[in-house]
Amino acid sequence: MSDAKLRVCRPPELPGALYLIFDNPPMNQFTTDLWREFINRLLEARMDDSVGVVVLTGAGERAFSAGLSMDMLDTLKGDEDAALIYSLGYELREALFALNKPVIAAVRGNCVGGGLEVALCCDMIVAAEGSKFMLPEMNIGLVPGCGGAIHLMRRIAPNRAFEMLLFSQKITAEEALSMGLINRVYPKETFGDEVRKLCEEILRRPPVAVRALKELTAHVRFGENNAAALAVERRLAVDLMRTEDFKEAVRAFKEKRTPVFRGR
Repeated sequence: MSDAKLRVCRPPELPGALYLIFDNPPMNQFTTDLWREFINRLLEARMDDSVGVVVLTGAGERAFSAGLSMDMLDTLKGDEDAALIYSLGYELREALFALNKPVIAAVRGNCVGGGLEVALCCDMIVAAEGSKFMLPEMNIGLVPGCGGAIHLMRRIAPNRAFEMLLFSQKITAEEALSMGLINRVYPKETFGDEVRKLCEEILRRPPVAVRALKELTAHVRFGENNAAALAVERRLAVDLMRTEDFKEAVRAFKEKRTPVFRGR
């Protein structure tokens, strides 16, 4: 395993599948090095004709990913650091949409913050029973900055997405399935086998037509109208990182107390 904490697996029993595994215990949180490695692997997969489907998942059963760590947010030194994070997030989103093969987010445990933002960029999201989904940025005075709010509103009713974002609601896999946020829920005990079966189903589809479907889907999900909204989301997220409310929320989280927001 590299320092980037991203494992790459090509299961011999499943030719054509590429697994990219976030492996940063305990909650598989993201780092800038992990994101850079992740982007490079996606670009390589796009050019590799032997890859027919990509699976993103987290090591262990606690989390797909809990996104960026609070320690990392606490060390941001200014606009440049914030802009770097969102710039990498943009590159990652672009790489996922440009990938001409289906991408599955296979979720076990918590899929939170940046973890959910990554999952929302995938073509399918499948989850083990008991998994949880959440965009908690509002709790620390932020909004999602890597497309999370926009992509959530494209998948579920905008008014329901607004409520989920405003109150940082954590929803179960079963609730996520009922509202159309995810595609399938599998039993914990057979989750890995079910994901492999899904990959096998995809690999049996006609590759040229699958690539065409991916291109069409990218235009629908990341067209010009979406690009303008995503630019607004990114600007607001960077602006909010300058606020006293954000700094207070991070301090309160580390001190295990309720933040006192002052609206500045």
